[in-house]
Amino acid sequence: MHDNKIGIILGDLSSSQLAYYAIKNVNDYVGSDNYDFVVFFENAATSILQPEVSIMSVNEIFGFDGILISTSVSTTLSMINTFAKSKYFYIWDLEWIRRHGKDFHYLIQAYNNKDVKLIARSEEHALAIENYCNRKVEHIINNFDLKKIVRIIDEQICTEA
Repeated sequence: MHDNKIGIILGDLSSSQLAYYAIKNVNDYVGSDNYDFVVFFENAATSILQPEVSIMSVNEIFGFDGILISTSVSTTLSMINTFAKSKYFYIWDLEWIRRHGKDFHYLIQAYNNKDVKLIARSEEHALAIENYCNRKVEHIINNFDLKKIVRIIDEQICTEA
């Protein structure tokens, strides 16, 4: 097993665009670099694609000592108090525009935590996020492009070394 571990936290693995891109890109990436991947999920469901990596319940992130990438407000709030080496919030959905996303005080905790680096999926999302939480999005990466995400992680590791 490699020293570098990346955990991706999804709401579930079922039929959604996010789950499809995350699992497909992880499967495509497996074995091509020095990272081991784990996909964590909040809700058990049948997977849209068969992951070629370990999958675990989100409850297991508290024992995970690698790099974590959350994909929603709830997965980010779960990630915040972990011992992860680095924490990223890949913002797939603008949750505050949904009916269930009207609780500003709950949502803003995920966006304004300084230990979490923000990644948007488009320029338009980045502008909306920056307007909502008054915080700059650090990276823009479309469709959970894992090669670009890993490049960002590698750059961060090099600057910290």
